[in-house]
Amino acid sequence: MKKLIFLICATLLHLNTISAQKQKEIARFYVTHANYNGNDITEWAVNRKVFTVFYTINDELYMANVSDTDDDQSWGKIWGFQNETREETAKDYKVDIFYFNWNYSNSYDSKKGTCKVQFLKIYKPQGIVSKLKLITETLDVTEFIGYMEGSINFSNY
Repeated sequence: MKKLIFLICATLLHLNTISAQKQKEIARFYVTHANYNGNDITEWAVNRKVFTVFYTINDELYMANVSDTDDDQSWGKIWGFQNETREETAKDYKVDIFYFNWNYSNSYDSKKGTCKVQFLKIYKPQGIVSKLKLITETLDVTEFIGYMEGSINFSNY
């Protein structure tokens, strides 16, 4: 019986290790300003060290919004990409705009759903500013503004 339990544990550990190796982080987006349905939630987001991470599992793209201090997250696969680039003008910086859908699951309340997402990369002289806008099925709108670590080429997905 001990050998059977050991064999099961070893198999599960091996499968978990293989699964973890297939997940690859591409970029992290740190939140410096946030609002929810027009209300400023920056203090809440900054205190909880909220960030968004883009990662792949078996070459499929995923996104997660993570609260580092609460160890809570919303995660899921992203799909249905569209994008456009607006070149720099005398009034505006260059902007890459990405639109996609996100199937998410929440760790903190077990809710699942789909969001429409708009992600902007704004190329300023001091660096790239990122904006993430999520619109849920119930039309709640969350907006995060911040900066990215790493780079992401959505055209691969």
